[in-house]
Amino acid sequence: MSLLVLLSGSTTSQPDYSLPNLVLMAIYVGLTLVLAFVAVISIVISSTLSRNALAASDRQSREAIEAVQKQIEASERQSKEAIEAVNRQIEASERQAQEALYNQHKPVVVPISEKISEWYTPQHEEAYSVGMQNKGTGVALNAFGVLGIKGLRAILCSSKIWFLVPDNKMFIVFKVGVDAWYSSNEFEGVPVFPPVGARLMVTYNDAFSNKYFAIFDYSDELGWIQVNEIKRVKQRLDELLIIRHKTE
Repeated sequence: MSLLVLLSGSTTSQPDYSLPNLVLMAIYVGLTLVLAFVAVISIVISSTLSRNALAASDRQSREAIEAVQKQIEASERQSKEAIEAVNRQIEASERQAQEALYNQHKPVVVPISEKISEWYTPQHEEAYSVGMQNKGTGVALNAFGVLGIKGLRAILCSSKIWFLVPDNKMFIVFKVGVDAWYSSNEFEGVPVFPPVGARLMVTYNDAFSNKYFAIFDYSDELGWIQVNEIKRVKQRLDELLIIRHKTE
């Protein structure tokens, strides 16, 4: 009998599935799910914020590095420009000093005769004589000239290459070239033959191998007049002569 009572008591202690209990259980489960969802959302937001913070930090770091690199490049560029400016100043100073040295020893060859003297050589060659003087401060080396006379078709060349020391004077003979002649009707873009009278072109070099070119026009009314400034050239007239090679 007692055994039946015990069995009867154990069967009556089953869970209570009444409506209030089920509602409470549903509320509990819902709250648990909400808390879990909130926790997941919090983790996702935290992770996103962390990634954004890391990305922002990385971007700031890159920007800082780029800014430093730009500053370094700007500094290097400024240093390079400063060095180049100093080098240009040094080169300019050297050129000025060099030009000053050249000008201190510059030869200036000019015609000084009042007129062109016409005469004939012993070989009955028509020739013209012009007095020349070096009015500069340096020696004129490898001086050579050509003479163009209006109405005369041939170009007259100086009979020799000469040199003139400062203040020295010399009469130079010009005649039609036989063993050597100048074949062009211009030099450095300047015509050999003048519109009137005669034109004398002279080239020479100084002791520093600078080559100079001077032009003078002659008329009976004005005598010799210098045309343009004496300028430097790459070649002298005598370097452009056509040489007739003698055969045995």
